[in-house]
Amino acid sequence: MIKFVHMADIHLGYKQYGSEARLIDFAQAFRDAMDFAINKKVDFIIIAGDLFHKRSEMDPVTLTQATKVLEIAKKAEIPVIAVEGNHDSTYFKESFSWMDYLARNNLIINLKPSFDDGIVIEEWDGRDGAFIDLNDARIYGMKYYGSLTSRILEDYRKKIKRKNFTVFAAHAGIEGYLNIYGCIPSSILHSFGNRVDYVALGHIHKSFVERDFIFNPGSLENCDITEINFEKGVFYVEWDNELRYDLVRGFSKRKFFSLSYTAKNENFKDSLREDLKSKNIENSVVHIHVRAAGKTEIGKEEIEKIVKEFRPLIVRLKLETGDIFKPVVSAKRDEIEKDVIEQLLDNYPYGNIADEVLRLKSIFSSSFELKSVDDFVESIVNRKEDEKESRIDEHIQDEKLEEKSDEEQEQEEEQEEWDWRRAIRC
Repeated sequence: MIKFVHMADIHLGYKQYGSEARLIDFAQAFRDAMDFAINKKVDFIIIAGDLFHKRSEMDPVTLTQATKVLEIAKKAEIPVIAVEGNHDSTYFKESFSWMDYLARNNLIINLKPSFDDGIVIEEWDGRDGAFIDLNDARIYGMKYYGSLTSRILEDYRKKIKRKNFTVFAAHAGIEGYLNIYGCIPSSILHSFGNRVDYVALGHIHKSFVERDFIFNPGSLENCDITEINFEKGVFYVEWDNELRYDLVRGFSKRKFFSLSYTAKNENFKDSLREDLKSKNIENSVVHIHVRAAGKTEIGKEEIEKIVKEFRPLIVRLKLETGDIFKPVVSAKRDEIEKDVIEQLLDNYPYGNIADEVLRLKSIFSSSFELKSVDDFVESIVNRKEDEKESRIDEHIQDEKLEEKSDEEQEQEEEQEEWDWRRAIRC
């Protein structure tokens, strides 16, 4: 019988909200998932992309987190098969990725095809390769290729040679689950059916299964407030001429709350306090949207002060006090257009990308190559992520809560949590 665990979208190194605690949460989820796989005595572990959150600017803490957890699997003699996600891949094809670094140190098997007048699918030789045989299983791997994914998959499929049990691992999204860039029709992967037994995907942060053939486990942690209700975890899979699987949940321990209120009068403060008291938001991440109706006057600082009485880890507050649109006073057409776009996007979680929207409009108004659009979108996504995290770091001091009491600190030290800030304990 073949047993394995399929996980994806770990996002190590994500200091979400600029919070050290959230940085540790992502690492702890990875450690817990690895412990689960080892306790199940699996034959191998698949990581279907996005082990890391940032593909550049690797920091010592994140590299330590990855190394220490992967060493646990190595000590247990369980091979870790990985593919590079869009967060793992280097900006330039010729560059050496951090996934390559882990592979050179014998911590993972980093599968990806090479290209020489077409796609080349070679067996893993200890440094490079697109597939590996592990007893009765053969695992193929493909990194993230963005808009080129469909074309490469068509060529890759023709090169696959089936074994007793064959897995195809890739970092690619399927259309219809989330509206994100770079997804493909599932029909392309279903065409692998006569060559592959199990398609192991990553990229979309919610779990799904199609026809007991295409599997996507989702992320281990909540990478965004929009993901808090997603089913996600890891797949534990068994095969002995029949496929059995189970989605194992619960690796994200931190509670998240997304709350909406309408402030109609001065009694709002009391009602807010009562509602928060009933929800037990201590040490959790809280997003609150408050709409001030009519002539109700209430300030952002007042609301934040009430919320912080209940000691959440993070507070994110959006206070809506006026109309969506402001008067546009710019005289030039391009300035007017940018101002309108900024106002439209202000109510959506895209950040300030008005300039990029105008650039994209310009690209589509003239002749362009598909690759130029792909590179353009990738540059926006990566630059905006860096800008968002920098902005959070700049303002995080304003979000810190009061210092915890000595008694609370002692209680936390007694908890069996892996403290990544002290590498000696890892």
